[in-house]
Amino acid sequence: MQELKFKSLCSRYWFIAVITAVSFVGIFDHDLWTADEPRVAEIAREFFDEGSSLAVPRLNGEPFMEKPPLYFWCVALSYKIFGGHSASAARIPSVFFGIGTLVFTYLLAVRMYGRQTALWSCMVLSLSAEFFYINHKSLVDTSLVFFVTGTVYWLYLALTAESGKKDGYYLICYLFATGSFFAKGFIGTAFPVLLFICWILWRRDWHEIKKARLWIGFLIVGSSISLWFWFLWKEGSWEHISTFLVHNNLQRIIPGVGAGYSGGHVKPFYYYVNVFWRAFAPWSILTPAVFFYAYRKGIVDKNRLFLVLWFVSGLLMLSFAGTKRTIYLVPLFPAISILTGSWFRAMETRKTDSRIYELSQWSILCICGISIAVLSGLAFKYEFIHTTVFMLLIPVLVFSYVMLCRSFIKSRKFALGGLSLLLSMIYISYLLIFVPYINERKSFKPFCKKLDEIVTVNGKPIYAFQPEETTRAVVPFYTGRKLIPVNNLEEAKSLQRDNTVFMLVLDKRNNMSNYNSLKEIFPYIIFSEVIGKRRKFKLLSNQGKKG
Repeated sequence: MQELKFKSLCSRYWFIAVITAVSFVGIFDHDLWTADEPRVAEIAREFFDEGSSLAVPRLNGEPFMEKPPLYFWCVALSYKIFGGHSASAARIPSVFFGIGTLVFTYLLAVRMYGRQTALWSCMVLSLSAEFFYINHKSLVDTSLVFFVTGTVYWLYLALTAESGKKDGYYLICYLFATGSFFAKGFIGTAFPVLLFICWILWRRDWHEIKKARLWIGFLIVGSSISLWFWFLWKEGSWEHISTFLVHNNLQRIIPGVGAGYSGGHVKPFYYYVNVFWRAFAPWSILTPAVFFYAYRKGIVDKNRLFLVLWFVSGLLMLSFAGTKRTIYLVPLFPAISILTGSWFRAMETRKTDSRIYELSQWSILCICGISIAVLSGLAFKYEFIHTTVFMLLIPVLVFSYVMLCRSFIKSRKFALGGLSLLLSMIYISYLLIFVPYINERKSFKPFCKKLDEIVTVNGKPIYAFQPEETTRAVVPFYTGRKLIPVNNLEEAKSLQRDNTVFMLVLDKRNNMSNYNSLKEIFPYIIFSEVIGKRRKFKLLSNQGKKG
């Protein structure tokens, strides 16, 4: 008995070590990449500018009211702790929000199905593609997922607790709901509110509405939002509040209102049905089997009902919303991860047996094998086969894969440690081998350094013709110089012609429309650079030598 406990403890600590390694690898080895990272990192940096307000996020000195400031505060705090702004410091909050999400997922799964299922659930969540992606980037969505998961956890405790404990659980739930709003706006509070409504309607437990003391929730969340709005009004009158409420919430979320939204990401209703399989990979291939298992077991079980309502209600809400992106799905991943973890646990204990379940497990083995084969193929294509990292990792990956296959063929079930280790190594291998290569092509740092050197020598400001958000972020972040936007040709022509003027122009199209419209006013190309596949930068001037 003692030996069994010791093995279980060692297995648990080994699992934690693997997940921690996966969380931190790839955080410190590359610069800011588009599209969201530069914007988030620069907004946080500008909190340190003289005269800035913590209530109003700013980009290139202008108010940026797309999202509340909570995540930006966290990144700014990271800068303060780690001695200044950097790409690595900007990503640190995402790592801790991701770990916090795993903690709440573990706690919820333990309450529902026990410790072993909780470990399976955390393994599924941490190694799902989109969750892994956002937690290795400086993205606001990591804080949203954390606070939504925390809110749902305390909501579950409140719904299933005895009457004497409900008040405390609901109070903490409302506090986390406030965090959900400050993470990303009203969409953050919509997930738990919709789940609560669906739970009440399905179970017809009308008395729970009274027990929830919703007025306390409205008071806590509403007063916090009102306080922030007051500071916004104080800084910029009604304009800041209107931009946030109407353009960045109502028009994004409500389909009818969203017809006037011009910020992009407008997708059809069925969009998430298509992208879910990639976002939740590799586990999405198991989703039909997981829901078939849940259907056979029935949703009389309150735990399974709670998870299904969380996932389905959130998916429908996102599908009806006016704008859609793959990362918007991630707040639903803890629910489907726990369902998948309970399925793995059932396979592990042989509580169910079916051909579809066996085929589903074989499919995971196939995906692992294909991933290793693709990794090797890409390494050959881009000539990484002679690198030390590749030569060390590939034999280990192949050996681990063979051992996992042997173990599965022998026992017809996966070992948590073996599967999590292999998948973690696959993720880490892709990061270590390809991130340096990608960074050479996607990094804005060399371009900004060269730009700064030229402008410093001449002592001139940098004008930018119709700069997009990424340009307004990376140049101040890496040079410390704010761009002066030029919105049209008339403004460009009005600039002083007798002094040297530097004009930064970006074209994403092959016809170079922006450059062609400016080349008569600014005929000299000081230097040009292509970043990524589409961004063609040119620094133009009205005087000087052609570059």
